Amino acid sequence: MGESARTTREKAAAARAEALRAERSRQRRINLLIGGGLLVVIGFIVGGVILASNQNAAGSGLTLPAVDPGAPLPKTVLPATAAEPYGVPVGAAAATTSTVQIWEDFQCPVCARFEAAQGAAIQQLAADGKIFLVHRPATFLDKNLPQSDLSSARAVSAWGCAIDAGAGEKYHGVVFANQPAKEGDGYTDEQLLAFGKDSGLSGAAYDTFAACVTAHAYLGWAANSAGAFTDSGIPGTPTVILDGTEIPSAELGNAAAYIDQNRKQ
Repeated sequence: MGESARTTREKAAAARAEALRAERSRQRRINLLIGGGLLVVIGFIVGGVILASNQNAAGSGLTLPAVDPGAPLPKTVLPATAAEPYGVPVGAAAATTSTVQIWEDFQCPVCARFEAAQGAAIQQLAADGKIFLVHRPATFLDKNLPQSDLSSARAVSAWGCAIDAGAGEKYHGVVFANQPAKEGDGYTDEQLLAFGKDSGLSGAAYDTFAACVTAHAYLGWAANSAGAFTDSGIPGTPTVILDGTEIPSAELGNAAAYIDQNRKQ
């Protein structure tokens, strides 16, 4: 290997390590505000390589598709041309209604704690017509935790199948509620299928959902949303954006109340 190539690889490894250290520090700070201060550890970094135990080490052989605006989307997911491309809407948009976007990764422990602490209250604001809520799926942890076998993207794809079946909101909550205790363990396809039954799907509706999950039908959507996340410059997850402005991390522990107080009245 030439000296130039070696230097490039070393620089890339150092950049990845620094990005992960920054995200880990950010998530620790946020987690102190959400649910009582449990610290999150995102594996161990040795020479830029993340080491984490993983039950799916054998791997599925899947790769995330390239970004393609023409890739199929679940029924209600917003198109590439929307203000919140590839987002999952809850409620209805209106000029007089505030828009709340939540960037999240299904493997992110702080996202799961945020969902448990604030998710129901924020969804209630949407149900009451006080906000237009848009969930924005990210999958950056698939790169930081490669041995998790595209768990974030596969979970997003399965969520899309649940959206088509009319169980998107329930499925979203079930995935986070069943997040593996050890970051990097990821989700098996069998678990993602079981979450469909946990979300109330049965009979023909479940069969259609299961076929969709097994085919990984919405990996293209996951890739497109991941691309939007990268392009946005969002620093990490969870990130909550109210009418175009990121809610300060110090407010995430009381995000629903903050949104209610600062939304369009």
